[in-house]
Amino acid sequence: MLFLTATPALELEHINKILKTEGMKEIATESGINRLGEGAWHFAYLIEEEQLVLRIPKKIAYEKEVLFNEKALREEYAATLAFYQHANKVKKGICPEHFKFRVKKDMTYTMESYMGDSAGLSQQTTKESKQYGRELGMFFRALESVKPPYKGIGYLEEGENGELRGKMGKDLHAFLLEESREYEEELQELVASPYEFNKEKVIKKAECLLLNRSVDKEQVVLTNQDTSPENILFTQRGAKMIDPFPLLYSGTSLAANHLFNYQTLFPTFYNTIRYGKGNYDRYIPQLAANAKGFMEGYTAGSRQKHADLHVEVFLKLLTMSYTHLQLLKEEVLNREQVIRFGTKAQVEERLLIYLKKLEGYPLF
Repeated sequence: MLFLTATPALELEHINKILKTEGMKEIATESGINRLGEGAWHFAYLIEEEQLVLRIPKKIAYEKEVLFNEKALREEYAATLAFYQHANKVKKGICPEHFKFRVKKDMTYTMESYMGDSAGLSQQTTKESKQYGRELGMFFRALESVKPPYKGIGYLEEGENGELRGKMGKDLHAFLLEESREYEEELQELVASPYEFNKEKVIKKAECLLLNRSVDKEQVVLTNQDTSPENILFTQRGAKMIDPFPLLYSGTSLAANHLFNYQTLFPTFYNTIRYGKGNYDRYIPQLAANAKGFMEGYTAGSRQKHADLHVEVFLKLLTMSYTHLQLLKEEVLNREQVIRFGTKAQVEERLLIYLKKLEGYPLF
């Protein structure tokens, strides 16, 4: 195990050093280490006696060495704490109630409440997946009814006095209009590409949907960009959210992000190194059921909300198509791009799927 520390440390030694710092009972032998697994950036351990999860940042992520950046780590963990507190006010118990962190060169870690065992997609019936999705949709809708505790928009950062704020001080409505113009430019590049699809049909569809984008109705929401199955615990007590990527932005856009990921991204990224271990191509029915439940929970029967969400999902598909086109213009993909998106052949195969989806995307 290579931890992000100033000096190399053995696994048991380093864990015990942290436990001692926290005033907790140390682990006697390596056999006493309860490894929950590892994500892209952290190793995770269960401290059984305390029912806490210890996360320690990795020295190597995406096959590259991670450099210690105190400010970035502090911002990341402070943002996680902020979202947990905010989310639990909206729906008690959806996130860990306890969360603390330490950021030092010799010892960086987080400690949070253990939320229980999770039933992975392989263990879920489509009925259960739909119910989990419905719970998440209702939660995302509820987030929109609570005023965010921070100013600005975008990902959270520390201000001069250590306070959290959005990285951009822009007006949300003005930013969404600017973003819509960027979508138009992305569409033009797709249309100008040599790839064959019904370009006139997609142009007319995009124009109609963009005209109906809910820019004026949107409010700033403290929400979560990362609701991948890796970061949702599907427990007997309902869906729980961990390891978020918080940001201040349009609630509709981030709700659409969840839908797009479960309907399209995860099923088509199954063959990448980044998402390969999820085997998402095997669980397309569960992913689709989750998305359907999310839609029902989020819209709560509102035709307007359904229409607003429909527009944003189309825009996620459009910009992902554009991203794939740009990758194909690269002479050679770097290692991180390959890990995240796959080989050029896989990227092109996925782009063709997305272009077909753009063609067939329904209007309201």
